[in-house]
Amino acid sequence: MDKTLVLLRKAPYGSVYTAEAFRTIMGIAVFEMDLCVLFMDDGVYALLKDQDPSGLDMKPLGEGFPMLKDFNVTKFVVHEESLKERGLTQADLVLDVELASNEQFADLLAAYGKILPF
Repeated sequence: MDKTLVLLRKAPYGSVYTAEAFRTIMGIAVFEMDLCVLFMDDGVYALLKDQDPSGLDMKPLGEGFPMLKDFNVTKFVVHEESLKERGLTQADLVLDVELASNEQFADLLAAYGKILPF
């Protein structure tokens, strides 16, 4: 089975990266591949609860990630150091995630054959 990791590193607003990553995840999910969604750096902001980007004339992107479980996307991992650096905890996020240390993060990158960075 093909293994694909989608890596979100950019802030969810101000660019198309997070929205395009979400669309890519939906597309991959249709093929029932082994898929991991990994959030690091400012990408962790995509999972924040109570996002309000209305001032940017956008809808909150974070609300879409929990529904991905309905499409059998179940492996969501957050780089623990990125979360801590931003003063956030798992309780601040819209869904339950696995936390990955720097070492575990490197292991995940090595374990997946295809890495799609956003």
